[in-house]
Amino acid sequence: MTARHLTEPGLARITVHAADAATATTLAYAITANLNATGPSEPHPVPGEEGVAVTLHAYTHATGQPETAG
Repeated sequence: MTARHLTEPGLARITVHAADAATATTLAYAITANLNATGPSEPHPVPGEEGVAVTLHAYTHATGQPETAG
C-alpha cells in the first residue's frame, strides 16, 4: 500500500512518533493486531522533532478489499 492508495475510501496512513524505536514499533504492531494494516516502516528520525517515527497503512474493511457498490 502506498500514498497513492489514499485516494480510496477506507484507507489511512498512520504515523507513530515515540521517544525510541522499540516503543514506536511495539505500538505499530499493536495497531496491526487490531486493524487490517501493513507492518510498520523502519524507524526514522523526523527533522525538527525528538525521537523517531514509523509509518503504516490501514484499511477499515475486514477483508482488505474495497467494497463494491451494490
